Amino acid sequence: MATATTSLKQKKARVNPWLIVGGVVIVLAIVGAVVITNMSNAQAQAAASAQTTIPVTRGTITGSVSGSGTVTADQSLDLAFQTNGQVEQVLAKQGDVVEKGQALAILDTRNLESQVANAQASLASAQARLKQAQQGNATPEQIAASQAALDSAQKNFDKIAAGATDAERAAAQADVNSAQAQYTAALKASQTSGSSLEAAKAAIEKAKNALNQAQAAYDRVGGASNPNIGMLPQSKDLQNATIDFQKAQADYNALLTTSGPDAQSKVASALASLQAAKKRLADLDVSPDELATAKSNLEQAKSNLAKLTAPASETDIAIQQAAVAQAEQQLKQAQLNLENATLKASFAGVITNVNIVPGSNSSGVAMTLVDRDPLHVELRLSENDVVQAALNQNVKLSIDSIANWLADGTVTYISPISSVSNGVVTYQVRVDFADTDPRVKVGMTSNVDIVTSQKENVLLVPNSALLPQGSQRVVQILGADGKVQDVPVEIGISDGAQTEIISGVNEGQQILALPGANRVVSGGGMFGN
Repeated sequence: MATATTSLKQKKARVNPWLIVGGVVIVLAIVGAVVITNMSNAQAQAAASAQTTIPVTRGTITGSVSGSGTVTADQSLDLAFQTNGQVEQVLAKQGDVVEKGQALAILDTRNLESQVANAQASLASAQARLKQAQQGNATPEQIAASQAALDSAQKNFDKIAAGATDAERAAAQADVNSAQAQYTAALKASQTSGSSLEAAKAAIEKAKNALNQAQAAYDRVGGASNPNIGMLPQSKDLQNATIDFQKAQADYNALLTTSGPDAQSKVASALASLQAAKKRLADLDVSPDELATAKSNLEQAKSNLAKLTAPASETDIAIQQAAVAQAEQQLKQAQLNLENATLKASFAGVITNVNIVPGSNSSGVAMTLVDRDPLHVELRLSENDVVQAALNQNVKLSIDSIANWLADGTVTYISPISSVSNGVVTYQVRVDFADTDPRVKVGMTSNVDIVTSQKENVLLVPNSALLPQGSQRVVQILGADGKVQDVPVEIGISDGAQTEIISGVNEGQQILALPGANRVVSGGGMFGN
């Protein structure tokens, strides 16, 4: 038991040497840190005492995004004649300032004027035909002539349809009998005995029959009342039959003369009377063909008058109306061609190019017209910048190649879609500005500063006085103990030189103008507190 007690005491009396070494190292580290901290604070205090401080000020700040683009015209147009022809006059030259609608060149219009006159005449003719169709297709003279033809046809039909009375037939037959008796007596008295005279008499009778038949056929086709009778074969047949009868009569008369002039003359006279009486009797008879012909002539005359007096049908009027509409369009086209023979300015601007001379052809571009009021600058902004831009924002413009040239503009267009080139996303923006300086040329490069925001009476510090701290910003101040301290601040907009301070410092408060690497986190020391 005694031995065991002695060993335990010996163990308690011994100490691990590594523990002693570790403790010494810790003590030395703490001493070194204190010494280094004190030296750093001393150096920081010395550096701070050498730095310049500035006050937080209050004023106006303007935010903007910048870019550059090409100066373009408001409008640029190649002017060309809209009709063919030869240039007669050139009224504008390169560099002329012209007004909208001003005549710039004129073609030879003689052919075009003739086309207008022809179109006007065609329209007048179409309108007259439409009026005639609406009011009737005949003149009073045509209607009167047609009515007279109808009256004649009606009279002829009534006469043929009625036929002869018994008294008229009896009288006609009595005339035939009397003429026959006189002829027989005259023939006997002539004491003409030869077969030649009988043959001549027979020839007369034959010719007479042929003449009667030809006359009847002629009457069946309307006779003299038929306006086309001269073209029908019945007219020719009647003429030939008449000639044959006259020849037979002449031959017979010649024989009578040789048999005894007086006797033969009486025979001839008696024969003529007999033939006339027989014809009158024959004329009293009406054949079915004659009646049908007379009726047909009557119906035709009625139809002709009805066509002249009847109003036009809806289809006829529609056709004439369509003809008028077509003629009107042709006139409008001819007038448009004549109007297009004068080249006019589509808008006010400057003539920049002239490609025609008197005598040249009208084809192709005649002139180029540019409108400089307003001018535009087309530029492209990144997606970070374009989100700050808005329509109607003010813009400051400058052109490096024109010394001291400045202009104000306005944002008038921001593209809703992006354009990607070589992996870079940009958006088109257009700025309008009014400028009459002849030094400003279309195609020049202009610097653009778009005013995105403007604030008045706000706290301001130089951008150089701000330091990053994570996602925040800080400024540095000198504490009461002379030490540099970081003060977090909330910032607003920046114009590239100054930045708006929303909170964190007060107006007039002194901050380091050029904070450097001598930053000491509030609380000091290597490990802080």
